[in-house]
Amino acid sequence: MKKDLTICFRTSDDLRTSLEKIAADERRSLSSIIETILYDFLKQKKALQSLKKERRRYPRKPVSFPTFVYKSGSEEQALQPGTIVDISLGGIRILIPYDAKIDEAAGIGTLFTLPNEKVPLKMHCAVNRIIPAEENIKEIGASFVDSDFASYQKLQNYLVQ
Repeated sequence: MKKDLTICFRTSDDLRTSLEKIAADERRSLSSIIETILYDFLKQKKALQSLKKERRRYPRKPVSFPTFVYKSGSEEQALQPGTIVDISLGGIRILIPYDAKIDEAAGIGTLFTLPNEKVPLKMHCAVNRIIPAEENIKEIGASFVDSDFASYQKLQNYLVQ
């Protein structure tokens, strides 16, 4: 772990003595012990998730949009209801009923409306993964491919706001 920042703080003599004793027992430096204690505390409180480095090209935006999912190339036949739970310029995560039929190889199309828009967006996606999410729900992770320019531009405008 790269350490490029110094933090100074005041503490009681008892706390300092206790930390020095722990450091001596573990044969580590005082600063190493303090860092370990702070790191463990943040990990326990789940505050460290924000410290994880984001590896995605586009940041995700949590949303809750109703959507219809259909097999790509099927001209919107056999629409399956679903909910978009997050979206980015690169892709989408959708929750659908567990018994919904999805052909991973063919890809999917989605039809949804953004807030303050009247015309629904039609996005074509390549399915990256389908995993069980809850009891009767499965989760689809998909990347956008070959979507029409107007829909993609509306999505971009929404995500940049």
